[in-house]
Amino acid sequence: MSDMTDERELLKTFYKEAQSLIAEMREDISALIKGQSPEVKSKKGKSSIFSRLFRHAHTIKGNSAAMGFDDLRETAEVLENIFKAAKDEKLKINAGVIALLHESIEACQKMLDKEEVTDHKKLLERLNSILGLREKTNFWIEMRKR
Repeated sequence: MSDMTDERELLKTFYKEAQSLIAEMREDISALIKGQSPEVKSKKGKSSIFSRLFRHAHTIKGNSAAMGFDDLRETAEVLENIFKAAKDEKLKINAGVIALLHESIEACQKMLDKEEVTDHKKLLERLNSILGLREKTNFWIEMRKR
């Protein structure tokens, strides 16, 4: 197999896995929006949803970094931080936050599809503002200071 064929197969696998993870993230965010499933109604259930969202964002972040999708990696990293903080109950999640998370997941899909994401930097600023960060910093160092 040639290097070019290997690279195409790797990219194909990346897209397939990222598509699947984004679809699962959409389902979890939709469950949070609807708020009707038994999982969403319990504290433990919400924690489980945020753990799953965290793992998906973490995987997308790492795979995107390996494949050179910098904007997708950066967005997934901020989402990962938000999902971790929500799971650890260090962040209050309300309807506005959930709407922004939904918007961000849709932006990840656009990046994956190589579509332009309008105002990507502003999206990152809005996401970071949820965490109380004005600019990109090391989130976990900032959380330890609080």
